[in-house]
Amino acid sequence: MALDSDGRMFSHPSADGQLDTHVPKNVSHEWRQRYHVQPPTGALNGLAGLVSDDEGYHLFYEWMPVYGQRTKCLYHLTSNDMVTFDDQGVIKMFSDGDSPGSAIVADNQDGLHLFYTGLQSGRCIQYRSVLDAQKEVKATEAIIKGTPKGYLPIMNAPFVFHKERYRMMLGSGTEDEFGRILLFSGDSPSAFQYDGPLTTELDQFGFMWTHPEYFKVSDKDILIFNVKGLDKYQNSYWNIYQSGYLVGDIDFNALHMTHGAFHELDHGFDFYAPKTVMFEGRRLLIGWMGTEETDYPTDGEWGHCLTIPREVAVQGSRVMQKPFFGLRKYRMNELTAEGYFDYHPRKIKDFYGHSYELVLDILENNANRIHIDLRVSRREHTSLIYDSESQVLTLDRTFSGKLPGNVDGTTRKVQLDAPLSHLDIFMDISSIEVFANDGEAVMSARIFPSSESTGVEFSTEIGGCHVKMARYDIKSTNGG
Repeated sequence: MALDSDGRMFSHPSADGQLDTHVPKNVSHEWRQRYHVQPPTGALNGLAGLVSDDEGYHLFYEWMPVYGQRTKCLYHLTSNDMVTFDDQGVIKMFSDGDSPGSAIVADNQDGLHLFYTGLQSGRCIQYRSVLDAQKEVKATEAIIKGTPKGYLPIMNAPFVFHKERYRMMLGSGTEDEFGRILLFSGDSPSAFQYDGPLTTELDQFGFMWTHPEYFKVSDKDILIFNVKGLDKYQNSYWNIYQSGYLVGDIDFNALHMTHGAFHELDHGFDFYAPKTVMFEGRRLLIGWMGTEETDYPTDGEWGHCLTIPREVAVQGSRVMQKPFFGLRKYRMNELTAEGYFDYHPRKIKDFYGHSYELVLDILENNANRIHIDLRVSRREHTSLIYDSESQVLTLDRTFSGKLPGNVDGTTRKVQLDAPLSHLDIFMDISSIEVFANDGEAVMSARIFPSSESTGVEFSTEIGGCHVKMARYDIKSTNGG
């Protein structure tokens, strides 16, 4: 079920449910990524688990091998460094209506436990599958059937963890359509009882909450979840569904969380349903670089990818996200420069390319606006625009190439708490991830420019800006 030695074969379910190992990977498509996790072909439809054991790190995602068919699988990747992942192939077939959840290693070390949601006669069922030492499913059982009284019949994306007891979080909504997280607990990962809803200060905040995850950083409880049904407000909540967090303290006995404001994890276009894992004492977060109901130019051939890993820290009531330090060992061909630019567009020719990391330190800024144009050609560019007075950073993909469909607008904005001083930009063949002010804000987007769009240009509106910059190629982790 793993890839062949040439890296171009993978496990593929045939019409009769058997695995066919003779289907080529879609490796030559013009928008295939170089260093992001992506499906061999078909669609990567969301993370289904991220966990570590004595053998390393395991990442599971829901995979639809062929567009236009309802066949769905659980696909397995392994890694030792959380940058390069090895394909282990399909480990489980999903039924139509199944949706991914989470993975844990149980205390008795009897293998990995996968949790997911199934749909049976309109009723949500929570399942557990146990993998043996060869990472093959040895048992599957239904552990929660239906939803508690007073809640919508939808209850999905089980997140299981151990805190005094085994605990499960499930996203749902009340019958009068207000999002909630429901809590279950038990003495084993196969038997859970319903404890009740987690009470928060967000009583009327969207009609459905999904994909919850809980972890602790610096003695603070972090609760991540996705919200459906929020109205746009200034620069917030512009995507069809939102992925965000609360920072505070959870009393699992009282089923209550005291917390600060809800904040979005990513202020770009394409980010949803993240998972986290501990790596060498640091909490890493990876998100699905897509959004539900968006139509992407690669749909029909292959679709979606994951973000790069992000290191999570807490500052007050805010989550800070920095690029994973492990990516630095994949840097190549360093180029550095320092200079002053103004309203005359300045081309940085040595920095051109399709796939790279660009680090900018703003040493002095007396411009009212800074423009950074990337993937530039005569007709295309992807722009970062910083307004110095309002401290608003804008990601503009109006002219980035082919645009995804069913998206509200072509710009996304974030209000920074401090003046812009640092940018770390990860450009890949069909994506951009922008980290501002050492993790204060992140903006992610899929972009689909033509192959000749490689330029880098800086300019300002009134005034000038002094910057120091470094550019790195990133070694391909996808065989290209």
